[in-house]
Amino acid sequence: MAVIKVLQIISGNDTGGGGSHVLNLSLYSNPMFHSIIGTLGGGGLYEKSKRLNVDTIKFKKSLTYDRYMLKYIDRNKIDIVNFHGAKAFFAHYFLKDKIKIPTVATVHSDFRDDFLNNSVKYKLFTPLSKKGLKSFHRYICVSDYIKDILDEENFRGRKFRVNNGIDINGFTVRENREDIRKKYNIPKEDFLYVNVARMHPVKNQMSLIQAFGIIRDKVKNVKLIIVGDGSEELKLRNLIVDLKLQEDVILTGYSENALDFINAGDVGILTSFSEGGAPPLVLLESAAVKKPFIAPDVGDMDKILDENSIFLVDPNSIESISSKMKLAYDRREYLAKMGENLYNICVKKFSIDNFCRQYNDIYNEIISQK
Repeated sequence: MAVIKVLQIISGNDTGGGGSHVLNLSLYSNPMFHSIIGTLGGGGLYEKSKRLNVDTIKFKKSLTYDRYMLKYIDRNKIDIVNFHGAKAFFAHYFLKDKIKIPTVATVHSDFRDDFLNNSVKYKLFTPLSKKGLKSFHRYICVSDYIKDILDEENFRGRKFRVNNGIDINGFTVRENREDIRKKYNIPKEDFLYVNVARMHPVKNQMSLIQAFGIIRDKVKNVKLIIVGDGSEELKLRNLIVDLKLQEDVILTGYSENALDFINAGDVGILTSFSEGGAPPLVLLESAAVKKPFIAPDVGDMDKILDENSIFLVDPNSIESISSKMKLAYDRREYLAKMGENLYNICVKKFSIDNFCRQYNDIYNEIISQK
């Protein structure tokens, strides 16, 4: 039987978890099925995909992307089209009656929070994103949390469930721990928290910085690195100045190899109000270098991991965040063991092979029922 050909439609500038999800799927899915990444416009994801020699096509920016995309689907004998993200969902709204093969939406996040960083975009694009999502009959949810949201919002249609996965042994540390710490003037004995996330309200880095300030007032040899960029950067910088944390909180900007920073730290941390993926990809990256993690108690987090591998915090409570950050510091002699536990869990439950097999089963079921 011929290998299924899947066209993965996603914004060309998606350099977050959704983009990484699609890249992993496309890099490791052969020989189960063949993925082609179709980006809506150019950007960081398009460029990275090309560099990694993933089969990639860029669709020119337009409102509907219809003419060229439809021709591509037909000429290349695509079997199924998988849409990812708000821009892709909205494109599907215009294409749904023109595409003659099955389509499916992978929902990576709570669509109600995607545009919280801009009040105008929130009012304009959130309804459009919902309208785009409503145009599908099939959904792939990256957690039970996302599936529950779609149910609550009365999305009809078949809902599938996948866990995130990574090639946990396929990561490369390009700059070692000592070099990263030297570059950012972090003494080797300092305890380092590492936050890898875009600067967006849902990532709740304002609370993270305030919680760190509480720890820094109690313990002097601690540092916080935030790896990412986004609309909240100026607010975060102003808060750092207001709290007089300029010497201890480091904003690196976006990094294509955030693993270097995770490896240079002592514990990873997220304080997001919501996380779509189960578990978040940055947590899996932390597991790859055997670093423990401070994670928000949201979504499916408490179901898939345990207290021997992560610290759970209430993202709505600065006190909860700071207390778990302090607990990680106080238990630093046990962190290596926790990192080992996290690694072993992720190898067993969240392998890249299992990730791709979940998708393969879903694609085959959809195609068999068309």
